[in-house]
Amino acid sequence: MLKITLIAAGSILLLAGQALAAPKGAAALDANADGKVTLAEFQTGRGGQMMAHLDGNKDGKLSREEFSAMRKPRPDAPAADAGRAGKGAERMWARVDADNDGFLSPSEMDGLLASRFKRMDADNDGALSLTELKAGADKAKVGI
Repeated sequence: MLKITLIAAGSILLLAGQALAAPKGAAALDANADGKVTLAEFQTGRGGQMMAHLDGNKDGKLSREEFSAMRKPRPDAPAADAGRAGKGAERMWARVDADNDGFLSPSEMDGLLASRFKRMDADNDGALSLTELKAGADKAKVGI
């Protein structure tokens, strides 16, 4: 019995160590750990995060309703933000749904993220530093 307990405890510690070593936040986007995030890394990382978070029916694309959920304030947001829920979502939707089919496809998501990447790349070097990523995360989601 002791042997089984020790094996189980060791397995748990091994898995916990891997989880603690995994990069978090903005650093998680840097797939090759070179200290900068390329457009491809940004699109893959953020696109995957957005789809995982917003694609409620898991069909690989976002409906207008799923996309609008991104613009709603979080439950812990100040009460003043509640009145602005979804504001501007229609205007933004018209810009991002390039083929006007009522869904945001992965390629349309890449276009949206390329635009955001360009705005975040303050020094225009074609890559985002962790400082640029953190500055972009601190800004409002205006224009995503």
